[in-house]
Amino acid sequence: MTCTEIVSLLKDLVLSGAAITGAVVAVKGLSTWQHQLKGQSEYELSRRILVTVFKYRDAINGVRHPAMFAYEMPSPPEDAAAKMNPEEIRFYGTSKAYKERWSKVQAERKSLYADILETEAIWGSELKVLFKNVFVLEHELFTRISHYIELINPDAAEASKEAIRSIDKKARDIMYDNLSDEPDEYKKDLFSAIEQIEKYLKPKLSHEKVSYGVSPDKIP
Repeated sequence: MTCTEIVSLLKDLVLSGAAITGAVVAVKGLSTWQHQLKGQSEYELSRRILVTVFKYRDAINGVRHPAMFAYEMPSPPEDAAAKMNPEEIRFYGTSKAYKERWSKVQAERKSLYADILETEAIWGSELKVLFKNVFVLEHELFTRISHYIELINPDAAEASKEAIRSIDKKARDIMYDNLSDEPDEYKKDLFSAIEQIEKYLKPKLSHEKVSYGVSPDKIP
């Protein structure tokens, strides 16, 4: 083999080695990028759910607020009001107020639903199971409010009201928040259920911070 052929062979070997090295680096870089992209996506999903959960919690607390202000209670249209007695007018305003309060709960619940489906596709059903505990508490409050509205409805049949009173005797009274420094039983249950969701999601926020070089102890 001549000198020229040897040089040419060495050149080919060097170029081949460089190509292989470049391919390996590219694959590793792609893997790192995919890992970071996955971490960022899961971080955003976790953060979004936590923010919505807190809004949802506050909306439920708002439903339970014992004070109902005048601005919350709309008056019926004048032509309808002229045919109503004071009790019917009060019922109209109160029922509308609770409907508006509950609409805020429903809005946050709707936002959560889509995100929970996404988490089930990515992480499995564990978070969905944790949310069931919260939704059971929501349904308990919804039932209590619905019963109250029916009981104060002047047009509701007395037999229906008596059936509701019989049911409510066996249920805990959760309609109003006591607003004390020590949360009542219902609020404790709600906070405990939400805390389990926080414990599930916050490590995923920490994972994203670490992947971008932020120490977990600096995570807000």
